[in-house]
Amino acid sequence: MQRDWQIPVTLVALTVGLLLSTQFKSQADIRRSVPSRRVEDLQVLLRTTEEIKDNLAKEVSELRLQLREQGKDLPQKQLPSWWTALKGPGIEIHIDDSSKPLKKGEDPNTAIVHNDDLLRLTNELRSGGSEAIAINDQRLIDSSEIACAGSTILVNRSRIIPPFVVRAIGDQDTLDAALRMRGGIVDYLQFYGIQVTISKKAEVVVPMYRGGNALKLAKPADRP
Repeated sequence: MQRDWQIPVTLVALTVGLLLSTQFKSQADIRRSVPSRRVEDLQVLLRTTEEIKDNLAKEVSELRLQLREQGKDLPQKQLPSWWTALKGPGIEIHIDDSSKPLKKGEDPNTAIVHNDDLLRLTNELRSGGSEAIAINDQRLIDSSEIACAGSTILVNRSRIIPPFVVRAIGDQDTLDAALRMRGGIVDYLQFYGIQVTISKKAEVVVPMYRGGNALKLAKPADRP
């Protein structure tokens, strides 16, 4: 009787062993085949990438050749306009603190020129089509700041004090009208006694920008 149950157990053990052996072999085959296919994929990808790189390099070379040919007919690259002094027709504005004695109870701050006043004035000049502006020989560019610094005003990090002289190049009549319009900056300043005079000039000179970002050593390079 003991031998009768030993035979089925032996058969089951052999069957399980065979199945396990087959499974391990299949997994080993899979592990060996996956890297092989991966390498083939990478090789194809590498060849494709190299072809794309070669084509792009060829296009770059052709574009550079075209640029060199076209560049022969182009003028020298111009420097920014603020890098040099400019002259032309325009207006000159003189602004100074009020000379009127203060009445009792009046705020003394209303009798002096503030940075906001100069900022508003230059904005109206720009709106009037001004091509170049300077305040006390400080050339204004897009990044220029007009800031309060105690009893002085900072323009391009330089301290300026009244009287202020603002020079602007542009159409004289248009700039003059932009400042003198009813309720404009001139009316506002004169209401508080600030002294403002505007003169039309056949020629106004606006100096080059001398702020912190000015080019001091750089100069145009000759085209090869």
